[in-house]
Amino acid sequence: MNMEKMEKKKNMLLGIERPSVRMNGGGEKVGFKSPRIEIQQMGSALVVVLITGLDSQFMFSETIRVLHEEGVDIVNASYNVIEDAVFHSIHCQVS
Repeated sequence: MNMEKMEKKKNMLLGIERPSVRMNGGGEKVGFKSPRIEIQQMGSALVVVLITGLDSQFMFSETIRVLHEEGVDIVNASYNVIEDAVFHSIHCQVS
């Protein structure tokens, strides 16, 4: 797996962002958190940590799609919701 290629894919995914501020019905500003992707490679193991807001489920799906396109085997994927953030952890095996 080429880390430079993965970095380009990461930047492409992060480019798919929603506006940082919107107005709710009462005129108050409601902020979205920008998604974060962290990639750690240890030998043939790859750990991808994706942190998004509650409304960014598409980011998880897109990350899984990109990993499959790159030929990475996904061993385990899990998530935790803490307040208004979703922490996805994707454990992979690089062939």
